[in-house]
Amino acid sequence: MGRLQNPIDEDAPEPMRALAQRLRNVAKAAGYSGVRDLAAAGGLGRGTVSDALSGSRAPSWQTVRRILQACDVQPDTGWKAAQEAAKNAEAQWKQAARRTGPPPESAETGDPRPAGPGDWSLRPPFGELPVHVRGRDDLLAALRDRLAAPARRIQVLHGLGGAGKTTVALRLAQHAWELGHDVFWVSAVDRDHLITGMQEVARQVGADDEDIEDAWAGRASAMDLVWRHLDAADRPWLLVIDNADEPAWLAADSGLPGDGTGWARPSGRGLTVVTSRVGTAEVWGGEAECHPVGVLDTDAGADVLIDLAGHAGAREEARTLAERLGGLPLALTLAGSYIARAGRGAGLLRHRREGRSRVRTFTAYTEALGDIGTELLDAGVRGDLSADGRAEILHRRLVGRTWELTLDLLDTQGLPEARALMRLLSCFAPAPFPVDLIDPEVAARHGLLPDPPSIDRIDLALEALVDLSLLDVVENTPSAEGDAEPVPCLVAHRLVLETNAHWVRADADQSAVWEAAVELLEAGCTSAPEQPANHAWWRLLAPHIQAVVGALPPGHARLPARALSLGLKAFSYLWFRRRFDEAERFVDVLHRRAGELDASHPVRLSIRHRYALARLDGQEAMAEYADVLQAQRRVLGPEDPETLITHHQWAVSLQNAGRLAEAERELGDVLAKRRRVLGPSDPYTAVTYVALAELMRERGHSEEADRYYQEMLRHSGGDHVFLGLEERHQLAHALDEAGRYTEAEQEYRSILSDLEEHDRADTTLYRATRRCLARNLVQQDRADDATAEYDACVALFAEACGDDDPKTLDVRHERGDMLRRFGRHEAAEAEIRTVLEIRRRTERSEDSVVLQERHCLAHTLSSQDRFDEAAAEMRPVVQAYEEILGPEEKTTRQAKYCLAGTLQDAERWAEAEECYLAVLAAETAVLGADHGDTLITRLRLAEVRLASGAIDTQTAFAEYDEIMPKLVEARGEDDEWLQDVRGTWEARRPQS
Repeated sequence: MGRLQNPIDEDAPEPMRALAQRLRNVAKAAGYSGVRDLAAAGGLGRGTVSDALSGSRAPSWQTVRRILQACDVQPDTGWKAAQEAAKNAEAQWKQAARRTGPPPESAETGDPRPAGPGDWSLRPPFGELPVHVRGRDDLLAALRDRLAAPARRIQVLHGLGGAGKTTVALRLAQHAWELGHDVFWVSAVDRDHLITGMQEVARQVGADDEDIEDAWAGRASAMDLVWRHLDAADRPWLLVIDNADEPAWLAADSGLPGDGTGWARPSGRGLTVVTSRVGTAEVWGGEAECHPVGVLDTDAGADVLIDLAGHAGAREEARTLAERLGGLPLALTLAGSYIARAGRGAGLLRHRREGRSRVRTFTAYTEALGDIGTELLDAGVRGDLSADGRAEILHRRLVGRTWELTLDLLDTQGLPEARALMRLLSCFAPAPFPVDLIDPEVAARHGLLPDPPSIDRIDLALEALVDLSLLDVVENTPSAEGDAEPVPCLVAHRLVLETNAHWVRADADQSAVWEAAVELLEAGCTSAPEQPANHAWWRLLAPHIQAVVGALPPGHARLPARALSLGLKAFSYLWFRRRFDEAERFVDVLHRRAGELDASHPVRLSIRHRYALARLDGQEAMAEYADVLQAQRRVLGPEDPETLITHHQWAVSLQNAGRLAEAERELGDVLAKRRRVLGPSDPYTAVTYVALAELMRERGHSEEADRYYQEMLRHSGGDHVFLGLEERHQLAHALDEAGRYTEAEQEYRSILSDLEEHDRADTTLYRATRRCLARNLVQQDRADDATAEYDACVALFAEACGDDDPKTLDVRHERGDMLRRFGRHEAAEAEIRTVLEIRRRTERSEDSVVLQERHCLAHTLSSQDRFDEAAAEMRPVVQAYEEILGPEEKTTRQAKYCLAGTLQDAERWAEAEECYLAVLAAETAVLGADHGDTLITRLRLAEVRLASGAIDTQTAFAEYDEIMPKLVEARGEDDEWLQDVRGTWEARRPQS
């Protein structure tokens, strides 16, 4: 098999023999004397090359291309035409073989296998069963139910290669065996195994040798013969057809695999189970019940590892490894077997020779997997891959080969595009990959697909990959609101991608794959990653950019700069989404790869800035910003957006160093340039607005800070997730102050959502934001919502600070005020009395918080028309303020004014007049006669005197007419309180 001189298969069709001869000629001309060297040079398996050179199997275009490249021959359209002709001839050859039955030399015996002792068995390979089958309890229970009462439907177990379909079938077979059923296990790994197995089933269910001979000689239906006897069987049975990845082999002539006329049929006497990588309803039809066999969850995966190598570490370490392996049963079994063998001393000398530590624990295996890749998994398999007739069986136990068998199958079905697509997708992350990014013309331009590409063939290839479980299609909803059109995405298992990436690395011409991958991403990265409206799209893109940047092989002339430029965009998305941990890990990769670029390359300079932003602090960061800024001004110019990014950060570093005046000057310069270059609504401009606002607040210029916030709000949209949480909190305050309560509420809720998402619901900022949200709801007069929010706030503060803590009591005080505002007076009184009782217990009676609580209680009593009780509560408060603060201090004036109002409401006119006079004297002395507060007190005094009869109506209105114009000037014509007071007075004005 290893020599080029082995004869070409004379039974093969002429196009297959012609292609084989041409390949042998170029191999011989290139100096190859054996298959082994040619296979190594082409990065192909020896069996693949041998089949291509013998004509026994039509090779895929990728195989032909690699053989030609190994022989220094340019693949061209002539070679492509020859390969397609061979493929077409092979398909017709196989179809003819299915129609005519076995070759003539077998017809006499009716046996498709060569003469000799029978070395096949229908007994299930129970020795391959693990002690425990993990994570399949529900599926096995359903199958046992079908076994107990056959429902005349084929049971199809389908899923990705390595998902454990055969293991599930084996466990069901063991159960049937224990029940006393006849169990028939037929391998459909190839057509010969299938036909031989079904022939033996016929014998075991009682078919006559003469009938078998006629059927297998093509003189009668072999399929009907088998099923006639199975349907008439005396004992219940289970038939398992394993590895039926070529469903057409199960179909009758001109039939379908699941139409009930082929090898797999339903029956009332027993249960038929088929395992296959194909699970589409179109293939299996209405006669089948399809059961997807997926990957295991993390806990079940850890159980598999512990079952095999329980000595290798703690359960949490097993869970970490199971998660790394994506829960794939084949990979878990291989990993556990490897660790168990290493623990028993396997590989002692080999590890010493290779200079690697022995891998004997779950943690060590997880670490080694990152360095060695899927080759480490395949080291868990025992078996001789060179054994005749057993290569494919053993390949199914190898992670590195099991999915190549699927791609080989699609090659033989005339879909070589499937392999090219999988190789291309292997450059990306095991995350949803938007279908819109797949551009066949890009792939064709780089030689991965025929040029021009056929969209219909590529669609067929993708459909086949999905049918065979190598890919899955998911609809990714771009936004939480769900109002946008879902984005269709392709998803592949992590290990499927890793094994395909291994084959890409083994290809001498891997640059074409990487160039196509980078070009696909470039086409998808046209939207700004900083804009919140684009974040849903960038959430899909970012993992794939990170994967390409990390895995791109060195040595490509232009690709590193292009890939790193994409990486800068992905970093911006992560940073503006506040995903700092992920951004910091990624910037380490960017920084390492940037060393492949010239020192003055703009992309490298930008990466230096991002690295300083994420990883450096203090003077070290400031020095790096200054150095990068100088270089960017020279290379890009002072107003380039990248230069301004560094300029902004350098200014912030000045602020952090306490150089506030310099920072203010530099940030002002950045703001002016960003407004001019990017526009006032750009996220980067908004970041500079906020930085200046916070700087102004730090310098004690709160009005300037509010001005910057308000200016930013005039230009920005409603989504500010790119700002820091503290900055967004201040922004929400600014919205509240501007009366934009709905927007402020949205901002508060967005902050809370982000804090909850990052497990920060126990922080001071979270509690403060909940409290601000409650106040905001009060301002919107949403009584029920505000009450619920305050209830939650009280519980949060009590849990974090304690029931008697001042912060908890402050929130409860606000809750009482809120209840009073919404007319829930009894509940308000109860809350305030409770708070007052706690404050009296923990503070002195003359403490301001106790006095404030009593003041609030008095208002609550007044709201219930209990004016005398309110006045009795208020008098000691006023007296305490007068003694401690003096009669002219603002708090004293306000408290005495409230007492006067309470006495006025109680119609205790003399006492009310006395209080108002005292307040008026203090306000006149401190504020002046024309201050708004002074004028209001004068008006209240006139009301009391008029009510008590101390002055007549004419005198009262003369006072009113003198005061009102001054009040309008002081408070404004639109003041609501003023309008109410004017309405009350004017209603009582005497008619002239």
